[in-house]
Amino acid sequence: MAGHDGRRGTKCGAHDRGTFEAQGEAFLKENLSEKPEFDYAENRPPHSDGLARRTLTLALRDKPDRMRHTFRSKTVEVEILGDPGPRLLTTRYAAFEMAPGVFFVSYRLAKTESVALALDLVKGVATIVRGEMKAGGIASTAGSAWIEETGGSGGGAAASYHPPFDLGGTRLVNVYAHNVIYEHIYLTEVYETWLGIRGPEVGQADTEEYRAFKVADGVYLVYWNEKVLVTQMVFLFNLLAGNCVGQLFARMDREVVHNTIGANTRLVHTNLPELPKVARLEVYSGE
Repeated sequence: MAGHDGRRGTKCGAHDRGTFEAQGEAFLKENLSEKPEFDYAENRPPHSDGLARRTLTLALRDKPDRMRHTFRSKTVEVEILGDPGPRLLTTRYAAFEMAPGVFFVSYRLAKTESVALALDLVKGVATIVRGEMKAGGIASTAGSAWIEETGGSGGGAAASYHPPFDLGGTRLVNVYAHNVIYEHIYLTEVYETWLGIRGPEVGQADTEEYRAFKVADGVYLVYWNEKVLVTQMVFLFNLLAGNCVGQLFARMDREVVHNTIGANTRLVHTNLPELPKVARLEVYSGE
């Protein structure tokens, strides 16, 4: 029989699909709890009020739509102009300044629609990751936008949009809390493996298809959809500062989980030349 490790709060030694799903549900329940045993926000960076009293309009790169955001201290008014018609709502948001002038913003457009933004006020651009729950899972889309109020060179080809990026050959450890640790292994430009080292998913691992965007040297937006659970994960890493913040958007039975998490991040090794003083190993990275 599998033994129970009370400190880790999970059964150890069983790695079948049923155990995987049970541990995954335990992870989601922790993120629904007001007093979690495993607090994925314990090491989350502090909230920022740096966007309060600002209006920022995101002009999408590939279509004429606009998303106008009027930020207050805890809520944001979002006006979407474009197909299939205007849409206006006010919702709560969370913002984190992960580098000077670079914010991670998380909110919901509806119970089944999430938005995560990498707002780059330095370059005047943003990367938008949206999630929409459908019968077959979560449909994830990513897009680029120019922030109209920042001026600069304007949209189109002149804007310095965040380019797609390859994190292959990078391995890191995320410490979310004193009792929650995960490892991320970016195998190639397409595949990433996560491994639970401590916490409700200890001993479990899976490999996902990810997408990444480079915001600046050491600052990367990453997202993926998990295959077993109905879950979308979005992260903004600052590997030079050694931390990250993330948005969890998931469905468990009839409940929707939408939460921000964060971790202290330690690089194990990387092949990225922009990250100094890090071990560089001869590992396969898809090249």
